[in-house]
Amino acid sequence: MAKTKTRSITQKIMILFALSMAASLTLFFILFSTTNYILDDIFQNSNFRKDISDPLVSRFQYYVTEKNLKATETFAIRDWAEENKVDYFTISRENLLLYDNAYMGKIPLDDTESEQLNYTRLYMSNVRFADGDADVFIYKNVERKYYFTAYAISALLSGCAGFVIVLFGIQKEVLYIVELGNEVNKMNSGLENASFRVMGDDEISSLAGAIEHMRTDLIEKQENELKMKKAQDNLVLGMAHDLRTPLTSLMAYIEIVKRQDNLENVSGYSDKALQKAFEIKNLSDQLFDFFLINSGEKDKFEVVTVEYAFSDYLSELCNYLGTQGFSVEVQELSWPNQNVSVSFDYIGRIMNNIQSNIVKYADKTKPVYLDTKCDGKTFCISVENTVSANANKNSSNGIGLKNINLMMKKMNGDCVIHTTKSIFIIELIINML
Repeated sequence: MAKTKTRSITQKIMILFALSMAASLTLFFILFSTTNYILDDIFQNSNFRKDISDPLVSRFQYYVTEKNLKATETFAIRDWAEENKVDYFTISRENLLLYDNAYMGKIPLDDTESEQLNYTRLYMSNVRFADGDADVFIYKNVERKYYFTAYAISALLSGCAGFVIVLFGIQKEVLYIVELGNEVNKMNSGLENASFRVMGDDEISSLAGAIEHMRTDLIEKQENELKMKKAQDNLVLGMAHDLRTPLTSLMAYIEIVKRQDNLENVSGYSDKALQKAFEIKNLSDQLFDFFLINSGEKDKFEVVTVEYAFSDYLSELCNYLGTQGFSVEVQELSWPNQNVSVSFDYIGRIMNNIQSNIVKYADKTKPVYLDTKCDGKTFCISVENTVSANANKNSSNGIGLKNINLMMKKMNGDCVIHTTKSIFIIELIINML
């Protein structure tokens, strides 16, 4: 199955942020250029700078008069400019720049290439110095705050535009995450109430698919647990009924024994009582096996050869059936030189169930056939017997065969039953390593 190609949500966000940044920078450049043009036009074509400069020129004239300064007394002029926080200050006379806080020395205004110096000639004011009149330009950059405010607004608008682009870009993913969160909350009231829609091909959709898969698995697990619980309840109920019959008979035989004076009669009823006790023990063993298998405890498995795993148990089975009056015919018995992973506790219980079933339901006048097969991958043990004519009189809840099947599956094997009215065959199949 080909792996589905997914787009990373990180890549999507990075691309979105790159587009947002490009749009924000473009918008900021447009706003920056526009505000610069508008503010430059306002300040250059209005009396704003002159209105700012005239009060400063008056104050400077008072300072010059008070100090009786000459236009060339640079240090005193510079002190006043620094004290008044003047950004640009020029003094010129007869087309010669005498002082400039940005330049040193005297510069002919007609020969300079500085646009700023030529621009200041338009806004110069006359100031009377001790050595004669001179043209003065004093500039305090008050409009800087307007430019800064315009730039800040431009940056804010650009940032907001970028944020809006990102917000709209990830809105689909955010709404999808909110939807998944709501569905997760619905799971608190029941797994069947939620449904996780898989949309897209990124990590979020992969997460939604994983949660949906987990939800369906949990629902299936719950259904299986309910079925198992129901089966266990039915089993316990059936076992209780099955136990009650031999237990009632046992109690009845014991009461009869108590009333007998003849030892021969006592022996006969004692044998019947003992038989019922064995039936009760067999039923209780089967019930114990069932709950042990389904207890969830970790099983202990061992890797051994096939012969080591089964040979002794099959020998014990043959010997026990022989003591019970059965004849066992071994059709083929071979042991492959391969290993299997088994639980000896399970194998012992499986063999006990098989021999109990044979004793209870098989016809003693017919042989029991034992056979083994191997195809290189699996090893199979087959046990066949003829069903007794009285088998239907012995009630069965089938728990023994269920236990065998469950234990074989836990050992990575299987149990296959073939049955007719007269023949019963059980095959134990286990995978070899």
